Amino acid sequence: MPRIRRTLVVLIAAMAVLTGCASVPAALAPSDIVDEISCAGSDPLTGVPDVDAGRIPDGFEPVAAVRCLPFHSAEDDQGIWSVVARERLEGDLAPLLAVPATPDDARSLGPCAAIATIAPQIWLTDAGGRGILVRIPVDGCGQPKVDLVAEAIAGLTVVRTDEEQRTLAQPREALESGCPPTWAARPLRLAPAEDLEAGPAPQPSPSGDGIQTIPWAAPRVPAPGEVDSLRLCAYSTDEAANPATTPAPGATTWVTIKSEGTAWFTGTRELDAAETRAVLDAAASAEPLPAPCDDVPGSLVVLDAGGGAAPITVELDGCRRLIVDYISTFAAPPGLIDLLAG
Repeated sequence: MPRIRRTLVVLIAAMAVLTGCASVPAALAPSDIVDEISCAGSDPLTGVPDVDAGRIPDGFEPVAAVRCLPFHSAEDDQGIWSVVARERLEGDLAPLLAVPATPDDARSLGPCAAIATIAPQIWLTDAGGRGILVRIPVDGCGQPKVDLVAEAIAGLTVVRTDEEQRTLAQPREALESGCPPTWAARPLRLAPAEDLEAGPAPQPSPSGDGIQTIPWAAPRVPAPGEVDSLRLCAYSTDEAANPATTPAPGATTWVTIKSEGTAWFTGTRELDAAETRAVLDAAASAEPLPAPCDDVPGSLVVLDAGGGAAPITVELDGCRRLIVDYISTFAAPPGLIDLLAG
């Protein structure tokens, strides 16, 4: 029996070493204090630049919380806007004040899911409008404890909501016509065959409920005479066409996001039967490009028959490519470019 007791002591000690202890943030540096809280100047994926979150600084007396909401949307006559909003929450702050001092969990010795949890951006503000970013402890896999924060602010009341910035994500004309608000400025590219690993072709496979699935056939471009109208969606890569982020009324800080390789919607029209036939004839008889070209076009149009058909993209300048099935690239005939640029 004594031998068994010693074995239990050894096992318990080993388990304590393996599981570790929570990381107590006793040596946390104080949080940086900012003169004004701005939700617009932060990235929800990477956090707030140049602002460190730690313990509540001595002498800083919070009177309310501020929550940044980066994924809101609003719709008006101009279209659908992507909105960054800010909420002011008031009430019993005690649960939230305890969050920064909560220990991180010990590092997990087991597997961690290959995911990234977006932490809510919560600030504390004092009577003068200054703010500190709330430190959020992490679990054993390094993910923020979002449930802990949710519980801490559950008892608070939203007393004010303001917009800080908005970006026109889908113009009204694009919405009503069915045109995407943006389009890729370059065609899709396939990897060289030598970079691919050979493998068997996908085969039909039964699902759990006995239904058999089959490989999906890619959409195709209509043949000449198959449809008598096409929707033309026009795009430009000029920055002037980019619906730049603008401040909401009363806001003083905002950011503009630039996207490389993106073309923005500029207009739409319907092609008649003669124009449609000319486009489909050109797509069916197009010749390869005379030489390799990878220039970014200034203007391009996308022609869509609807009904799940593959679109046709025609670059009006630059390489002047005609792209079918998203990846098949040909030279656009000059006459076709003149027709579509009119």
